[in-house]
Amino acid sequence: TLSMREYIICAVAGEMPAVYEPEALKAQALASVTLTRYMKRHNKNNAALSGAVISTDATQYQGYLSVAEMRARWGDNFDAYYQKIRDAVDAVLPLQITYAGEPILAAFHAVSPGMTETSETVWNKALPYLVNRESEGDKLSPGYASCETVTPEALLEALSITAPEGLAPADWLGEPTYSEAGTLLEIEICGAPFTGFRLREAFSLRSAAIRLTYENGGFLFAVSGYGHGVGLSQYGADYYARQGMDYAEIIAHYYPGTEIKPAFAVG
Repeated sequence: TLSMREYIICAVAGEMPAVYEPEALKAQALASVTLTRYMKRHNKNNAALSGAVISTDATQYQGYLSVAEMRARWGDNFDAYYQKIRDAVDAVLPLQITYAGEPILAAFHAVSPGMTETSETVWNKALPYLVNRESEGDKLSPGYASCETVTPEALLEALSITAPEGLAPADWLGEPTYSEAGTLLEIEICGAPFTGFRLREAFSLRSAAIRLTYENGGFLFAVSGYGHGVGLSQYGADYYARQGMDYAEIIAHYYPGTEIKPAFAVG
């Protein structure tokens, strides 16, 4: 059984590039340990976990990289990167991010569209500390913009819809609506409504912040950011750390109204 410390080291290694700034790694480590403690409180009756409260399954929970995987990925840099991440974890392990005295649902993602999204938009659950926050540095990320083009036939097939008789592909799209952060809330395609989340899933896009247009005989998905967009932006945290912010300031920015408190039962 992994200790909390060992698990968080592996989680941070799986979630954030080791080349990121130490203060960004500390912010990620604090978000990871807080999320784990939140899950321990709220996941006790999850039958799929067979009595455990968290899993190393990165598809279901936060990222996770075993020490063997770290060695394979980092090669000659293993010792330096492992120590860097371990030091970040050790700096914040006795702490947690709280709201009204409880550990928060410390959501995080790779790159926002330039502003973080609200939990209400993504999960239909409004939380006072998961709200829109500026994250302007994300637009400088190499992973900020991506695009995908599909044929009209592929679009119809993936969405299981039929084009109205005689309607040209150029006329299939309705007027889109967007959230303040840029998430595509709804667009009609051949008269059927779709959310950005549904399109992201159908076409394996990097986020739901999508601009969909018809160009040169195909449908172009122009995508901003990477991930669900809620909570701490990992690239944004690194950007702010490079501007001189420490981990506590980064946490205060992305989770407004929260406090960093000692976790009295560290385990």
